Amino acid sequence: MNNFGQMMKNARKVKRVTLRSLGEYVGKSVGYLSDIENGRKRAPQLDLVLKMEECLGIMDGALVNIAAQVRRNIPQAKKLSEKIINMPKLSEALLRADEDLTEDEFEEFMKFVEKQKRGR
Repeated sequence: MNNFGQMMKNARKVKRVTLRSLGEYVGKSVGYLSDIENGRKRAPQLDLVLKMEECLGIMDGALVNIAAQVRRNIPQAKKLSEKIINMPKLSEALLRADEDLTEDEFEEFMKFVEKQKRGR
């Protein structure tokens, strides 16, 4: 279990909030939230984490802080940032994808990019 998922689960249990009610509040499925808590998915976008904190009554930004830390430590993010600087068309496509796609769709997009890269 990752630190973010563990912290999210602990906060949810302390506040006695079910995955279902958290999911309804933030607009995500029980399965998606369970995947986060059990380390099968990484920390979500910070806007979603803010909604989680609101639902769970977290006032000190603890979830946002750990989510930001986890997201900064993703090894691919460093490689991707270098490519974005050197490949303007890629940065354009990613910016459009970020605006137009849900997080799940964006993850699928990134899997597609990786598959294309391996097929070269």
